[in-house]
Amino acid sequence: MRVYVSWCRGAALLTVLMLGVMGCGGAAGPPLGQVTGKVTFKNQPVEGALVQFLPADGRPSFGTTESDGTYRMEYTEGHPGAVVGKHTVRISKEPASGEVPADVKAKKTIDPLPMKYNAKSILEADVRSGNNVFDFALEP
Repeated sequence: MRVYVSWCRGAALLTVLMLGVMGCGGAAGPPLGQVTGKVTFKNQPVEGALVQFLPADGRPSFGTTESDGTYRMEYTEGHPGAVVGKHTVRISKEPASGEVPADVKAKKTIDPLPMKYNAKSILEADVRSGNNVFDFALEP
């Protein structure tokens, strides 16, 4: 009888511990703000551009522009948004196959958008909790 009671207590304790661990396992992650917007270049919507929100600390968020230039940021698959706080924003676009000059080597990629919006980005955004709209009107 003593062994049975001891076993029941052990099983109950193990169950409580397992439930506690399972409850803590799905960490919510950092606070996110929902981010949407539009990218234009020379007053025209930019289709197929990669938009990156890079926080000082933490994981970046990514989005791709639609045919009308609109985008929506994703923190991870199925988790829209970007980390709350200040971000450097990078926008880049692969040229369409007909846009690459014939004399350019195959290994070299030319971004039709100026470097000041990509690797040397001057763009910034301050993401807040809730909904955020950041439109980027890019110029040469």
